Amino acid sequence: MTQDAQCLICKRQEESENPDIILETKNFVVRHSRETNILGYLVIEAKRHVLDLTEATEEEAVNYGSLLKQVMSLIRKLTGAERIYTFSLGEAVPHFHVHVIPRTDSLPRFFRGRGIMSYPLEPGLKEDQMQEVCKSLRYILKTSTVKP
Repeated sequence: MTQDAQCLICKRQEESENPDIILETKNFVVRHSRETNILGYLVIEAKRHVLDLTEATEEEAVNYGSLLKQVMSLIRKLTGAERIYTFSLGEAVPHFHVHVIPRTDSLPRFFRGRGIMSYPLEPGLKEDQMQEVCKSLRYILKTSTVKP
C-alpha cells in the first residue's frame, strides 16, 4: 500500500501489533478509537495513503460503502445506538479516515448532533475497557450475520 512516512495513520498501520483493530479488509482497517471514552466509537482508515474518496480507486470506493454499512450494523448490535454519526475531516491527519460514533440514550443532549464535535477527548477509555469492547466486537463479527 502507498504510505507516507510522516502520516500518523500510516505509521500506526505499520505496527506489528495493534490490539485496537477490530477488522481488516483488503483496502481498510477498522479500529476502536482511543480519542474519547465512547464505547463503540470506531474509525475506518484507508490502507492506502489518500486524502479522501476522490483519490480512491473504484474498488476502494465500493468497498468503503459496504464496509461502512457493516461497521454501523456492528456498532448498533453492540451498543443499541439510536443514531450513528459518521464524519471525515482530514484536517489534523490528512489520510482518509471516517469516524463512526454511536449515539446512545446516555449521551448528554449537549453532545448530540453537531454537539458531538465538542465531546471531550479526555479521559479516554481505560485499557481494560478498550480490550473488552474490542473483544466483544470481534465476537459479534464471528458469531453474527455482520461480516467484513
